[in-house]
Amino acid sequence: MTSTDLSSALRKRVLYSSIGLAIVVSAIFINVALNLSRDLGESLELEHSTKVLSQLTKHVKSVIHDGKINELALDVNVKDELIGLLGRDVIGLEIWFNKKHIKLKSSPSYALNKLINNAVNAHKSNFDFIEIDDDRVLWIYENSPIDNLSILMVNKTYALDKATTYVSNRLVITAFLTFWLAVWGALFISALITKRFEQSNKKLKYLATHDILTGLPNRAYLYEYAQLYLNAENIKKHQEVNTLLAVYLIDLDKFKDINDTMGHLVGDEILKAISIRLCNLKEKNSQVIRYGGDEFVVWCDNLDETKATSLAENIVTLCRQPIEVNNYVFETSVSVGVSYYPRSGIQLDDLLRNADISMYQAKKHRLGFQVFQQELFTRSEFRINLRGQLNSALEQSQFVLYYQPKVQLPSNNIIGVEALVRWLHPLEGLLGPNMFIDIIEQSMFVHEFTRYVLMQAIIQCRTWLDNGIELSIAVNISPYNLMDPDLVSYISDLLIHYKVPAALIEIELTENASMVNIDKTQEIFTQLKKLGVKLSIDDFGTGMSSLAYIKHLDVDYIKIDRLFINDVVTDKRDEAVISSLLVLCQKLNILTIAEGVETIEQANKLINLGCDLAQGYLYSKPLPAEEMTKLLSNSKE
Repeated sequence: MTSTDLSSALRKRVLYSSIGLAIVVSAIFINVALNLSRDLGESLELEHSTKVLSQLTKHVKSVIHDGKINELALDVNVKDELIGLLGRDVIGLEIWFNKKHIKLKSSPSYALNKLINNAVNAHKSNFDFIEIDDDRVLWIYENSPIDNLSILMVNKTYALDKATTYVSNRLVITAFLTFWLAVWGALFISALITKRFEQSNKKLKYLATHDILTGLPNRAYLYEYAQLYLNAENIKKHQEVNTLLAVYLIDLDKFKDINDTMGHLVGDEILKAISIRLCNLKEKNSQVIRYGGDEFVVWCDNLDETKATSLAENIVTLCRQPIEVNNYVFETSVSVGVSYYPRSGIQLDDLLRNADISMYQAKKHRLGFQVFQQELFTRSEFRINLRGQLNSALEQSQFVLYYQPKVQLPSNNIIGVEALVRWLHPLEGLLGPNMFIDIIEQSMFVHEFTRYVLMQAIIQCRTWLDNGIELSIAVNISPYNLMDPDLVSYISDLLIHYKVPAALIEIELTENASMVNIDKTQEIFTQLKKLGVKLSIDDFGTGMSSLAYIKHLDVDYIKIDRLFINDVVTDKRDEAVISSLLVLCQKLNILTIAEGVETIEQANKLINLGCDLAQGYLYSKPLPAEEMTKLLSNSKE
């Protein structure tokens, strides 16, 4: 039912209820008024008749006193004198004295009335109003035992009937006027209520479909609007004229940091500023919706692909402009995901999901905006499925360790291995770390996963020791593990439990990860150093502050990123960087490990430059524990 139908139904209900109430009130009013007028008329009639009867009684007593009682029925003059005291409405007058019954005036119409007969026979004074032959009659029986005198007077109540009729006529007119006044009042009230209801309904609908902070339409509005728009007719229209409906999902980058640091009031002002900027977009057919939190949706119709891309660029540029709040200037940025209707979906949920996938791709690679492509959905769907299977994978030990040797230059003797995780997925087969490591780091299982890997590595180290192979194992940990207060004690407990020397375990942390919080990293590294564990910085040289931070961390190894190794033979700049780094590490008494060595030429160049250790496919690909054990056994021979 629409709000218009609801308003009309409410108005009818109020009107009908008011009319019904007016009818009931008028009926009650008439009934009560008639009863009151009749009671009042009867009271006046009784009072008048009582006075007449009192005068009549005095006259009769006077006649009795004069000794003319016997003449009352015979003497016409005496009788007329007595009857003259009566009104013309009296239809009966009977007197009882000393057992004499004199009927001065009588009528058979009341002679058989039980009430009158009962009062006469009982010699008990009484009165009542009765109906006789469609006439209303008042009878009064007065008994005076002292005088031995009784009188019955019966008269028609014409005056009462006239009064009642008069009052009734006036009441009918009054009731009619009251009824129509009530109807008009009902119409006015119903119109007033309907208007108030419509105003309240509009206000409630606005509140339900608009964001209070920015005044923009909200998610509920978007779904309501899309339900009307997304239909077969519009699909056909877009296909015929080759136009697109573009849905832009906009997410503010690092907005949570602003909220946490500066407070929600500042965050709210930034959201309002962004909403104003988006509303100032020059596209005529665009609508801006606050989707929730720090996310906005721009809905723009009748675009070609060039204009759609241009609008995405405008959104990114517009939102990058500095915003001043409370004398602070914030340089904001956004990530925008774009999906096209009907190309990227014909339902709103599909369009938003695909725009969301594109937006996270743009955010991950700092692209500004990303238009949805099918391969993004396939990859995202695959990753979502993996995320949902992490718990069962840990419980079922589906994560296995592969080991890649590290060799000493120039002898190529294996002096250690790096543990690299693979996911032995029951359906997808063997998955490399690039497929799932970042998923784990963003999940609640990051600590549990790292502990699992550490345990498997230490168990393998123990197995090799039992087989006469003493070899260090390097394990990568996530920067989030630095926030685990029990990490160091957990490693210590494992080393004690499996009786593995701490020097055989090496903890690797990527340079960028270790620089997230240098103080926390230094604290954890110091504790691990006291434990006897070896420490390494992985992918060194890819960060912006490598040389500035290297002196703060007391590490045993620095692993030179493969980015510098790839072209070290042909690129003099790479050679110069590696050479300088090797000199620095020698001065700091830190061993260097070259990653990603794949050719003899690379290895020879590194030997000439003075690199200590190397790791890469030139020496061995990552191997499962059994194959690695065979390789180690063969190298010993």
